[in-house]
Amino acid sequence: MTDHFSRTVDLYLGGDLGVWVLQQIPTDSICQVLTLDSNIAQLAQNRGLQVHLTNANEVDFSPGTIGFSVHYPRILREALISKYQKMYNLHPGYLPWGRGYYPVFWALWEGTPAGATLHEITAGIDEGAIVAQSQVVYDHSDTGGSLWYRVREAEKMLFQTYWEKISSGHYPTAVSQIQGGTYHSKKEFFHLKKETDWRKMSGHDLMKLIRCLSFPGYSGLEILLENKRFAVHLESLTKEEFVNEKTDE
Repeated sequence: MTDHFSRTVDLYLGGDLGVWVLQQIPTDSICQVLTLDSNIAQLAQNRGLQVHLTNANEVDFSPGTIGFSVHYPRILREALISKYQKMYNLHPGYLPWGRGYYPVFWALWEGTPAGATLHEITAGIDEGAIVAQSQVVYDHSDTGGSLWYRVREAEKMLFQTYWEKISSGHYPTAVSQIQGGTYHSKKEFFHLKKETDWRKMSGHDLMKLIRCLSFPGYSGLEILLENKRFAVHLESLTKEEFVNEKTDE
């Protein structure tokens, strides 16, 4: 049986992709799991892994050699990063575009490159050297949700390509990011989502914003009508639904 000292990687996990990662990989190289998601914590415990269900910046623990973050929902502080020989992050944006929060939305809204990036973690948010990335193309028929799905598949591909190498202690070559790019905060996103003065927007821009904010399971653009809040989003019709609509005319 593999003992604690031969396990090298601390996993920082969040969201559905964090669940997917935990389901994909053997446990023999995992030192411990750090998460704020009780479902991920339970899954990790069921697999016999040590779990910290708390903000990793605020807990005292003995780290592994490598840290690997997949959609962990907290910014990791420099004091924590410095405990590791290397820390990596799987990011749903094509860096240097899409630093910060909700990169899929911002790519679609601003017309910047979309994709997935595996990069080293440094004190600067999403500024670390890039190990690999995969660009995902999109067009005007994409919603935030349809692009998000393809970006997630690109993230999975990067993880599957590099996990074994990283978890075995072989650090892949990483290249510094080019100058420029974009960064957006949570505040910027929620301002557009909840406080946009949509009456002053052109029809084209309003439809674009609704399209970019249309993610399955989320409310979309929130608007106020007569002191009542409504959610507006797009749902694509299947070919069968479209045919049935025409048949009923």
